[in-house]
Amino acid sequence: MVDKKDLKPFDLRKYPIVPLVGVGVLLTRDNSLLLVKRKFDPDAGYWAIPGGHLDLGEIIEDAAEREAYEETGFIVKVSKLAGIIDKIMYDDNGKVEYHYVLINYFVEQIEGDRNQQPIPNSDALDAKFVAYEELKNYTLSESLIELLKQLKIGYD
Repeated sequence: MVDKKDLKPFDLRKYPIVPLVGVGVLLTRDNSLLLVKRKFDPDAGYWAIPGGHLDLGEIIEDAAEREAYEETGFIVKVSKLAGIIDKIMYDDNGKVEYHYVLINYFVEQIEGDRNQQPIPNSDALDAKFVAYEELKNYTLSESLIELLKQLKIGYD
């Protein structure tokens, strides 16, 4: 039997016993949205907004700001709530493989050059700003499509 103290947070993502909390950030620039191409599951190979897990004891807005920096190099400040998405993915046998409650925020860049380009970290294959009208040409995660539809950004 595995001792709980030996488990890492990533070990608990797949087939969780409770839903996990994740954060996402929407950083916009000139009618474009910052996206990262995910390297790992869930959503490996899909484009999504920067985001990740809420750490134990962490304030949710702090987590959003931290994830933006970790995934893209941007120093941001949360401006307002964008939306909350349930992300539930099932395996081929119908068992819950991933279950997240994703809390997404609009953020503003507060430091650095306004023309600064994103720097993808080790969790991302790529990162870039994508024009709203081009979003449908990208393979986006289902949860991002759901959020964009709610916000009426690139999807009507």
